[in-house]
Amino acid sequence: MAMTPPLFGADHHGPAPTANHDRGAAAVEFALVLPVLLLVLCGIIDFGRALHAQVVLTQAAREGARLAALGEPDASTRTLDAARTLSAVEVDVTSCPANLAAADAVVTVTHHFTFVTPIGGGIGPITLIGRGVMRCLG
Repeated sequence: MAMTPPLFGADHHGPAPTANHDRGAAAVEFALVLPVLLLVLCGIIDFGRALHAQVVLTQAAREGARLAALGEPDASTRTLDAARTLSAVEVDVTSCPANLAAADAVVTVTHHFTFVTPIGGGIGPITLIGRGVMRCLG
């Protein structure tokens, strides 16, 4: 009579043979993956901040160009106010000429963006520029 193999590991005694060999593997894998995850996280933070700054500059330049095209005297001040969430913003306003001869009002807003994470710190500050152009309306 032939013997049938035991069902569901009935002849198995003690812990699995690989349990001792895998001890600490999760910690080693985490230690290997953590720097990459931190690198990605720092990149996401700096990219998000830079994108926000660029959007603020573009919106401020559009607002300033609209005001300059309408002949508002305080276009520069109101452009700076529109970009108040950023520090050290420079504004250059080219207003409409007096004769309104097919000209454009141009506003350029500049900001020197600095990174806050160590990843971007090696790159150094970058210059972000927002430019708004609008036809003079009088």
